[in-house]
Amino acid sequence: MQSRQMKSRLMLTVVVFCGLQTACVTRGRDFSSDLTWVKKGQTTQSDVTRLLGQPVAIGNTGGVPTWTYGYYDYRLFGNSDTKELKFYWNGDKVQDFSFNSSFPQDRKRLMFGK
Repeated sequence: MQSRQMKSRLMLTVVVFCGLQTACVTRGRDFSSDLTWVKKGQTTQSDVTRLLGQPVAIGNTGGVPTWTYGYYDYRLFGNSDTKELKFYWNGDKVQDFSFNSSFPQDRKRLMFGK
């Protein structure tokens, strides 16, 4: 009987360990890294909301209203990846925007223009 309990505990330990190896927490909603649709002075807040939904954060940078969209994929083990898109508004139109990502496919494209 004791051997059976030991096997059960060992199996539980293996399952927990495997679960921890793949444990991750995500925040935000994933979005396309293709931003060719964003046009400074043309793209509106309605356009952005229609395509991306509500921002994860709203703020202000030096008097300029900002909306931030983010996708954060945190892992207990291994690489965690994030991407963030920030819009700077002039009234209802995009004044400027910035995109940052640690996802390998985005990094390659951003570094090498591919």
